[in-house]
Amino acid sequence: MLIAHLSDFHVFADRQETSLVRPDAVDRARKVVADVTGFSPRLDAVMITGDLADGGTEQDYALLASVIAPIDAPVFVVPGNHDRREGLRAAFADRLPFGEGRLLNYETTCGSIRVIGLDTKIEGRVDGRLEPETLDWLEERLARPAEGHTYVLMHHPPFHSGMAALDAMALTGGGDRFAELVRSHQGSLHILAGHLHRPYQTIWNRALATVGGSPAFQFALDLHPGAPEPGTDDEPYFYFIYRLGHDGETVHTRPVSLQVSKE
Repeated sequence: MLIAHLSDFHVFADRQETSLVRPDAVDRARKVVADVTGFSPRLDAVMITGDLADGGTEQDYALLASVIAPIDAPVFVVPGNHDRREGLRAAFADRLPFGEGRLLNYETTCGSIRVIGLDTKIEGRVDGRLEPETLDWLEERLARPAEGHTYVLMHHPPFHSGMAALDAMALTGGGDRFAELVRSHQGSLHILAGHLHRPYQTIWNRALATVGGSPAFQFALDLHPGAPEPGTDDEPYFYFIYRLGHDGETVHTRPVSLQVSKE
């Protein structure tokens, strides 16, 4: 099974809400989608870990629909801090089994894998939180045995990048209990996140964990202790492709040229 992990498109129809988002973010998102759809062999699933839209308007989600329309594989998403729950729910109501109520949590399957989407959005805030009701819901689901691999999608990373200014705006609530649930899970678990606009990987409480980068803009790498929020960096963009087989899971990086041609 081959799975693409994308994140933080920040698509906007009128003007960007976030000052750092590039004015050509939509075109760059389309280039990433074109690479995903053109990859051979065909990808079996695409997972997008939040901030699909930059303002979350109805027009933003209509534009997003046109951006991802070429993807002919199942698409799984979670809300980011720039998404609006009602807009995202409406945009993906025919694709994802969102639960009733305010939060956009869900559980489903795709081939041999189980997919769990977690809502970490805090209205009006950049950082994220796992609500007690989400953690109760997750505990029930992780307690059920899964025959295959479990992918947990969330926008805000619960683990540190080593860049303090970015980590301060990651998951700031519910992380300790979430760590206990991950640590006690008996099956194969992979956590996918976004939000920090820097791609990286780690092993966290025995689970593989990855954070996707963003074609809308990326922060420069600065691992100096106590460094302020880094500036943006025009470094090469890539996304992750996970290969899941009988021999385990491997993680590949797939580069995409997002530079504007000078011809």
